[in-house]
Amino acid sequence: MKVKICGIVRPEDLAAADAAGADYLGIVLVPGSKRYVSEAALRRLAAVPVRARRVGVFVGAAPRAIRRAVRIGRLDAVQLYRCTFRQSGVEVWHATPGGPGTVVWDAAPGEGRVGDWPRAARAARRRRLVLAGGLTPGNVADAVRAVRPWAVDGASGTEAAPGVKDPQKMTAFVRKAKSL
Repeated sequence: MKVKICGIVRPEDLAAADAAGADYLGIVLVPGSKRYVSEAALRRLAAVPVRARRVGVFVGAAPRAIRRAVRIGRLDAVQLYRCTFRQSGVEVWHATPGGPGTVVWDAAPGEGRVGDWPRAARAARRRRLVLAGGLTPGNVADAVRAVRPWAVDGASGTEAAPGVKDPQKMTAFVRKAKSL
């Protein structure tokens, strides 16, 4: 089971998510999002040494802007909503079921709402699926049992406040997701 902690804004939270054992660290590059990371903040996050892979989250971005963020942020993967991108050496996760490769299953991106797990489970049997939406340390084990995704993605459920991660919640989230 792979685990992504998303919505990381601060360097100390990036380091704490990595120390908690997350496999992927999500950085939201969507202007207007409450977890938006500016280019200057992206540079600060890129300077933090981590073991985990960095994932940039984009909505409607142009390939040129994504390419720039990949370079500046030392991104290993991109999570795309209503945009396309292709670059050698960069993993691409699509937020639409029809996209190729890894699919992110999120009921309402950025809103922390739990989705349709039975439907997600059917999709997970056919492809590599990242389950997101309303996952917390309290429900992630149930989500893993119900859906059997390739990975889970926790954002608001791992926070003390929007954009401020809680190290204990991140550690519990990772531990419970990987316990099955």
